[in-house]
Amino acid sequence: MIDLEQLANPQRRAIDVVREVAAEKQLRPYLVGGPVRDLLLGRAVADIDLTLAEGSSNFARALARRIGGRVRSFPQFLTYKVSADGFPEIDIATARRERYRSPGALPTVTEGHLNDDLLRRDFTINAIAFDLTTNALHDPADGAADIAGRTIRVLHNESFIDDPTRIFRALRFASRLGFTIEPHTRELLDHAIAGGALDTISRERAWRELFFAFGEAEAPAAITAISDAGVLRSLFAAAAPDLRARLDRVRAAIESNPELDRPVLYTGTLLYGNASPVDLEGSGLSQKRARNVMQIANELPGVGDALAEAKSDPQRFRLLKHASPEMLTLIDSPHVARFHDYQKFQLPLRVTDLEMPGGPHVARALERTREAVFMGEIPPGEARSFAREMAMKYLNREQPPESQ
Repeated sequence: MIDLEQLANPQRRAIDVVREVAAEKQLRPYLVGGPVRDLLLGRAVADIDLTLAEGSSNFARALARRIGGRVRSFPQFLTYKVSADGFPEIDIATARRERYRSPGALPTVTEGHLNDDLLRRDFTINAIAFDLTTNALHDPADGAADIAGRTIRVLHNESFIDDPTRIFRALRFASRLGFTIEPHTRELLDHAIAGGALDTISRERAWRELFFAFGEAEAPAAITAISDAGVLRSLFAAAAPDLRARLDRVRAAIESNPELDRPVLYTGTLLYGNASPVDLEGSGLSQKRARNVMQIANELPGVGDALAEAKSDPQRFRLLKHASPEMLTLIDSPHVARFHDYQKFQLPLRVTDLEMPGGPHVARALERTREAVFMGEIPPGEARSFAREMAMKYLNREQPPESQ
């Protein structure tokens, strides 16, 4: 059964306030979908998803006032989002029916009853509601049994045709939860992919689902399952056979440095060896991030050989100088560690120490001197005189020849 005491403090506080406001307004909110599923599994709950058969607008605004937050309205979907400092995001929806005008189209929604709302959902495990007034569980599709059996099951045979993004979600949930996709559901999924269902949704929606997979704790497993099912062909060519090993390496890199750009790393790895800007249409990546993806995909396969063939550190550093942090973390070479040492190396030498007019020639001279000291070409004690000499050399090159 549902034990709300297992919720973390922010979520528990949110539920307490929800119950208080519901009692005052004489409304009946239900906790629905993923939070109910995760509570039944004993997993952590992040956001709070609520459904009300009536009064959702009134309830959302009253709740936002109570917690000092703000409410955003999405009238085309009959939903509201309440956010406030110290609370998780709270999604509030009117119980609704859905109708799909055509395969892959966004649904048209109308008000409905609680069972309508539950039975329109993607999988039985997400079609469960917990009444926050009576603590009763509403489970019209027997989702609790599928949770106990660790099974992913669709609610109707046209589910993947109506909304092909559910293909991504089925594979992602199976990987995240360690569940098995029920045989008939798997047959429907494979049939939808083979029949081109994914071509009925925009690239933007497909990329959004793929980015969700990148955010999974077990992202390599989720991405591999999506690739193996043939889902990625709706975006770009199939990935290489050694995909899982490379994805595991990406996850290890992210775990060691969470500041790295996760979508850039995973996308570059998926496109490894064969990428063009066309592949990224609809991804929403900025030009800079797209360039970093292209760098990983197209330059990483050959950079190891290039580093091995280079005869000196300056040559190797020139190869590495323009690599993004994401690219650098994937290069399997001991020279990368030395390059990082070089990046951190500083000289106690400033422009004013050279006692000469500033300009690009001085900046170049200081960088050349830093390199020379790091490489052992000159001792640190000679840095100032070496820098002045190099600055004069560069300045003379920049001077235009005297007119005759």
